[in-house]
Amino acid sequence: MESQDNFAYLLPFIFLTFGLVFFGVARLGDRSAPAWGFGYIAAALGFATPLLLGFLPARGQAVLANAFFFTGFYLFGDALLLRFRRPRLRKARMALWAIGMVAIGYFVLIADSMRGELLSSDVFCLVLIALPLAAVVRDLRRPIDIALFGIVSLVFIETLVRLVTMSFVLADQSYMGFDRFLASDYAFFMQVGASIIGFLMALTALAATVLDVIGGHQDAAHRDPLTNALNRRGFDRAIAELGELSERGVVICSDVDHFKRVNDDYGHAAGDVVITILVEMFRRQLPEGALIARFGGEEFVAFLPGMSLTEGGVHAEVICHAFANRRWETTGIRRKVTASFGVSTVSRNDRSVHEAISRADSCLYAAKDTGRNRVVIEGRQRPESSASIHSISAA
Repeated sequence: MESQDNFAYLLPFIFLTFGLVFFGVARLGDRSAPAWGFGYIAAALGFATPLLLGFLPARGQAVLANAFFFTGFYLFGDALLLRFRRPRLRKARMALWAIGMVAIGYFVLIADSMRGELLSSDVFCLVLIALPLAAVVRDLRRPIDIALFGIVSLVFIETLVRLVTMSFVLADQSYMGFDRFLASDYAFFMQVGASIIGFLMALTALAATVLDVIGGHQDAAHRDPLTNALNRRGFDRAIAELGELSERGVVICSDVDHFKRVNDDYGHAAGDVVITILVEMFRRQLPEGALIARFGGEEFVAFLPGMSLTEGGVHAEVICHAFANRRWETTGIRRKVTASFGVSTVSRNDRSVHEAISRADSCLYAAKDTGRNRVVIEGRQRPESSASIHSISAA
C-alpha cells in the first residue's frame, strides 16, 4: 500500500517534469514540442487529480481526471500531426473529445457505473490517438520517425490490451468503491504500465524533437535566407542524397534579364521582390521532388530527377512566359521584367550533375545572346522566345 502511495506521487511528478522539458525544447523552435509539453502536463494532472482534488466527491474526480486524460491524448496526437506536417483534423478530434466527455458524464453522473466510465475512457483515448497514427503512417522516412511511430503505437496497444482485459476482469461497481479501486493491485499495475510506456514515449519524442531542431539548423545553413531556395552547398548535399536518381534528369538554369538595371532604377528591395517571385514561380510550376537552388545574385538552378529534356523544356517555357507577363506595378517597378533559361539533360557520360549544369548554363548564355526572354534547350538550334511560347499555349 505504501509503495502505491509513493508511486501515486511519483508518476505525476515525472510527467510534469517531461512537460517542462518539452517547453524548454520549444524555445529552440520545434513546432511539435509545445503540444508534447501540454500533453504531458495534462496527463500529469489526470494522474494527480485524486491527490490535488481529493476534497471533491469521487464522481467529480473521475470526470476531471478523464477530461485531463482526453486532453493529453488529444495533444499527443496533435504533436504527431504537427511533426509530420499533416492536417490537424481539429474538428473531428475535438468532436471525439466532446462525445467522450458526454459518455463519461453519463456513466459517472447518471448510470453510476465505474466499469462503464473506465471502458469508455479507454475507448475514446484509443480513438484520439488512432486517428493521428493513421494520418502519419505513410510519412515514416527516418529511423527516428519509425521509432516515434512505434512507441506511440505501443501506447495504443497498451490501452487496447487494458480495455480488453478490463472488459473481462473488472466487475461493475458504484463510485462508493472508488477508493478501493484506486488501492487495488489492478489499478497499480495499470499505472505502472502507463508510466513505463509514457516514459519511453517522452524519451523518444524528446529525441525526435532535438533531432528536428538540429536538422532545422542544418537545413537553414543550406538555404538562401531570402528565397528559402537551396544554396550551392545545400544543392550539392541534396544531389548526393538522391544517389542514383541524380544520374537521370533535367537541369534548368535561369537568370533575370538586366537585373542590375532593376536594382539601380528601383532599389535592392525591388530586386529582392523580383528574385522571390521567380523562385515562387519555379515552386508552383515544377513537380514535387524538384531541387531549386539560388547559385548567385539572380542565377538559379533547378534539377528535375527522372524527367525528359522535352518535359523540362516545357516547364521552363511556362515559367518564362508567366514571368514575362507578370505585372509589377504593385511592387513599384514600372517596366517589364523578363528572364532567360537554359535547359540540359544529364547524360550517361556525365561524371556529375555539374556537367549538365555547365551545358545548361551555356544554353542560358545563348538565350541572352539571341535576345533574352527565351528558352534555349540543349541540342536545338532555334531558341524559343516568350512570344512563341504564348502562341504554342494558345494553340
